[in-house]
Amino acid sequence: MPRTPQSSTEPVIEIRDIEIEDLAPIFHLGERLFTADRWTTLHRTWDEYVPVELFHTDRETCLVATVNGAFAGFALGNLIEKRRSAWTYGYLAWLGVEPEHARHGLGSRMVQQLERRFIDAGARMVLVDTAADNEVARAFFRRHGFGRDEAHVYLAKNLTNEPAYRRRHASPRKD
Repeated sequence: MPRTPQSSTEPVIEIRDIEIEDLAPIFHLGERLFTADRWTTLHRTWDEYVPVELFHTDRETCLVATVNGAFAGFALGNLIEKRRSAWTYGYLAWLGVEPEHARHGLGSRMVQQLERRFIDAGARMVLVDTAADNEVARAFFRRHGFGRDEAHVYLAKNLTNEPAYRRRHASPRKD
């Protein structure tokens, strides 16, 4: 997408295709945004393989936002084609914006461009998920036409409290 024409005092915002040089900044921003203390289920799935895998498999649905040429955010998506189904889905897997650029329209621009790419690829629906208590993200997606919030329950069990875990991982005594 061409650079947004703006006055000389306004930042130059660009939404562009992902490039290999973007993988490290994407990973590190994701590490800061998707932390276990805030989003337990998101953090468990965020690792260095997420941006690398999507870069290799779905590059056409992975975008980067820059402000004045500097990395400012990302949208990582993929297409889901179900066998024996006429439906193709677009899935916005990850969306992240540097905190200093939040609420400046970068996320909106990336979502809009990604939706156009999904349409061009034949997707009939776009899916996105977020934590149920992430009201900021839920409001953001509602403003972009997403609806039908559906609850999904995640259950967890801390194995460190189990006797078998304690036996296996007990520290040897140092006498």
